[in-house]
Amino acid sequence: MESLSDKIASNIISLSRFIPELVLVGGVLVLILLDLFKKKKLLLPFALTIIIFCIWQLLRQWGLELQLLFGGFLKLDQAAVAWRVLLCLATFVSLLISIRSTDLRLKGEFYTLTFGILIGGHLLIMSSHLLILYLALEIMSISAYALTLFAFNKAGSEAAIKYLIFGAVSSAIMLYGISWIYTLTGSLFFMEPEFTDSLLNAPFLSFVIGICLVLVGILFKAGAVPFHVWSPDVYTASPTPIVALFSTVPKLAAIAFLLKWLLIIHLFGLGPVDWIMLLSAISMASILFGNFSALRQRNVKRMMAYSSIAHTGFLIIPIVPLSEQATKGFFFYSIVYVLMNLATFMIIHFFERKENIVGIKDYAGTMKTHPLLSVLLVVLMISLTGIPPTAGFTAKLLIFTSLWESYSSTANPWLLALFTFGLINTVVALFFYLKVPFYMTFKPGSSKAGAKRSNTYCFENYFAGLMVLALLILFFKPDWLLDVINKINFAF
Repeated sequence: MESLSDKIASNIISLSRFIPELVLVGGVLVLILLDLFKKKKLLLPFALTIIIFCIWQLLRQWGLELQLLFGGFLKLDQAAVAWRVLLCLATFVSLLISIRSTDLRLKGEFYTLTFGILIGGHLLIMSSHLLILYLALEIMSISAYALTLFAFNKAGSEAAIKYLIFGAVSSAIMLYGISWIYTLTGSLFFMEPEFTDSLLNAPFLSFVIGICLVLVGILFKAGAVPFHVWSPDVYTASPTPIVALFSTVPKLAAIAFLLKWLLIIHLFGLGPVDWIMLLSAISMASILFGNFSALRQRNVKRMMAYSSIAHTGFLIIPIVPLSEQATKGFFFYSIVYVLMNLATFMIIHFFERKENIVGIKDYAGTMKTHPLLSVLLVVLMISLTGIPPTAGFTAKLLIFTSLWESYSSTANPWLLALFTFGLINTVVALFFYLKVPFYMTFKPGSSKAGAKRSNTYCFENYFAGLMVLALLILFFKPDWLLDVINKINFAF
């Protein structure tokens, strides 16, 4: 038995490895004080500074080997560091999108809740205990429910209530699944060998019920079909900077954990269930529903909501093969997805704020009135579709290549079905992503588009331009990023 002094010493060491999260928690406390003492103008600069400092602390952990923190509740490794850096960068850019929104920028609650989502994402990435999984998802969810209300209108209230109801149900289902798994294994530490051994010896029906109930909570947060019903209304009703946050941080944290969870429940290929079949079906359903629903949308944010559902399906594709090479392709795709999504929402927010453009048809004529932003948005739509010369093509090439290699070695028909289905739906995506460039370029200007000239050359648009430039560079030189990713050990 470990003595009390040993446990204290171990927790002190764990705290020294937990500094990035402590920085975020401390930042939340200071943000509350700044808001309390009416220092509204300091909120955004301080929040951005805290995230930069957190990233610096994370980079200092880059060379650390695998470590279990706080008695094994959290796991720190290279992959956890890389994912947390990506979540911090996504949050940083989401806050930059709000820089011109006085209704968000001067509200302390906006920053504390945003940090709540980021902290929950960090815990989810590092979790090695099912109770931490539940708490991390709840921290993210409760923060997200409140942020959905920040439009302060009827639509926002309705979307938040719908989000809350579905989220509460999915959390209850997942918690019941966790209790079911505890009954089977006698432990919630899912990284331990004893946990896997207990699942191997568990009754088939009990095993399937427990695992599937836990998957409900994870897939709900990722926005995968059939747990996607909250996404369109929440994306449409929430302020655009918040939508940008929702589309990246919670989604990527959930899918990154899904990869870890799938490796556990796969039971080294000895499990009684073909999880490849289940995840392939969920991926195809998400891609199909997201793409064909986006075809019918007239509101650009609602179109992006369904696009996000489809991208969830594409993000699941590299998880299915259960190979390290596919995992590295998954991380590359995640980085590209963050760049594409955040840059798109940054430009959408500009048009929404300056020109009151919300519908796809309202973008008619903007190629003449705002040529720079229109060109950037065209490139982003091409990248979201996954065609050259953008990194969106490279990202999809990597995940489909890993999928084909896995099919070649296993001859699993579900992998071939997923490969074929994904390629076909990439073509389908053209018909809604290129709707916006079509109206921008070939349709005459409406009364909204360009009704009043505004300053296109502002800070956010330069930042969006840098992200678009990064997407173009990663198409021609993907090895610059892949060399870094290949040094990360995603195995555990």
